Amino acid sequence: MGQIRYNFIGAWWRTLRKSTRFRSFLTFLVFVAIAAMFWLILTLNDSVQDGCIVNVRITNKPDSVTFISDVPKTLHVEVRDKGSSLMRSMWMKTPTVNLNFQELADRGVMRCSRSDMMAALKETFGAGASIISTSLDSLRLVYSDRPGKSLPVVVVVNTSAKAGYMVYGSPLADPVRILAYGPREILDTLTRVYTKSYVESGLSESVMFVSELKPIPGVRLIPSKVDVKVNVEPLVAKEEMIGVVSENVPDDEDLLLFPSNVRVSYYVPMSEYSDESKAVRVVVDYKEVADHMGARLPLRIEPVKDKIAINPKLYSDSVEYTLVR
Repeated sequence: MGQIRYNFIGAWWRTLRKSTRFRSFLTFLVFVAIAAMFWLILTLNDSVQDGCIVNVRITNKPDSVTFISDVPKTLHVEVRDKGSSLMRSMWMKTPTVNLNFQELADRGVMRCSRSDMMAALKETFGAGASIISTSLDSLRLVYSDRPGKSLPVVVVVNTSAKAGYMVYGSPLADPVRILAYGPREILDTLTRVYTKSYVESGLSESVMFVSELKPIPGVRLIPSKVDVKVNVEPLVAKEEMIGVVSENVPDDEDLLLFPSNVRVSYYVPMSEYSDESKAVRVVVDYKEVADHMGARLPLRIEPVKDKIAINPKLYSDSVEYTLVR
């Protein structure tokens, strides 16, 4: 089937190639191509005005120098020149204007005047080009040649989890420290930097997002953004027997409790479920003996430092006691 189709197309092409109409069409295309070529040559010799985006590059900058001001990456330029010249400088590549740091910088400030900018653009587009306008005709960039000061990042985020989950631990920043560049009198007052404030609510899984740092006037923060992670874990029920602790018992007396262990239930983050250390403690207070002579002492449940126990509950609210002197 494929061979038959190939033979049919070959026969059709041979017939078409020998026809007078096909030859006339080829002649027409040749004349169109010649006319287009002459038109292009004439157009390229005409003066043309066009706008383009120009990359900005700072040259001869020492590695020890850090700009405090934001350095523009691009600027928009309207330029007039012959079409052939613009095609070489604009259409075939993205032009770049080079600003020499060594020539323009002095005492912490790099100044590029209008005349300096025009001269640099002339070098980019050629002496025959006319710069009609530019979106940025001068620059004033503050810089520092002092080492950066390392500062910790404090994450400012208001978080909450949906029912059955909890935000586990404090939000974490990556990196945990950044470098601050600027005048010594400002850096000496800084002890930390903060992220912008965010709100994350109704969470049921861990989230990560990019947070900008709060800007500090006169200071450059590198990096200016950090990754923030909010860890969320499901809550799981845990039940265990916990020994009752007696408090405020005089040295010459003793409290015998029955039972001495009571059952407690509470919720913990899933990662802490297998932790054998107790997350709560159960207490009776000797000072309440006077109010409960010959009866029972009430139990009090307390959290353990650095442990998490959500909604703890006692299965019994009191224990029997015997006072031994």
